[in-house]
Amino acid sequence: RPTDSVRTRLKPVDNGILSLWEKADVVCLGEDHGSKNDSDLRIAVVEHPDFVKKVRLIMIESANVAHQDVLDRFILDGKTMSREELSVVWRDATGAEVWAAPIYEAFLRAVQKANLAVPKAQRVPVLAGDDPAQHNRGKWIREAVARELLNKGSVKSLAIYGSGHCEQRGGSFRGELIDKYPGKIMGVSSFFTADGMEEGRRLFGLGNEPKLIPIAGTPNAKHPAGKMFFHGYSSDLTTPLGLYFDAIVYFGDIKDMKVPPKN
Repeated sequence: RPTDSVRTRLKPVDNGILSLWEKADVVCLGEDHGSKNDSDLRIAVVEHPDFVKKVRLIMIESANVAHQDVLDRFILDGKTMSREELSVVWRDATGAEVWAAPIYEAFLRAVQKANLAVPKAQRVPVLAGDDPAQHNRGKWIREAVARELLNKGSVKSLAIYGSGHCEQRGGSFRGELIDKYPGKIMGVSSFFTADGMEEGRRLFGLGNEPKLIPIAGTPNAKHPAGKMFFHGYSSDLTTPLGLYFDAIVYFGDIKDMKVPPKN
């Protein structure tokens, strides 16, 4: 979980992410799998006092849809569960070795805590966003996001997936859905690797403080992304930032670390 000092430093980023729901129905908060910084951010977002007032659904990549009943009992009913009892939701999801890291359990516990502070009717469900039985995973995720988050009217939702799923380009669920649901989905991600962050620091004149950098609707949307994001290491470095994300999270001098799976 984030320390009090990290929570304080992330407040401007939290506030910026909360404001994105004023423009869109679904915010896809991309993560670098295993990143402690990304974990601290998403926990800080759900701990924000306005989160349960504004957001009505959460969908996560780290849970198997077959165990939605377990998620509901834990998240909505507030049932006390040990790590072993709760682990069924991720241990047979696609990429279970990643989701075994304690940061993913910590997120679920943070949502449960936020929900227990409000009446049951106001609690925010967490929807399982993976089905390992499907051969075309990308298609299944795309259809699940459309069905559960976009086709139910203007329901404010948070989707937490690997950053590649949150890009505007084709192949990600956001890229595949953006034309059908214009203006409904916004994508957010942090920089990829230390080199990518340094490239971003130079471009945006960043210092040591965390910041949410707006991209959509700004001149920066046309700037080449270079190696700032994952796909920049294997594709055209001239792809503009606007085809990646609507906003970029910069963690300043908060040190990141990869959290290994818990045996």
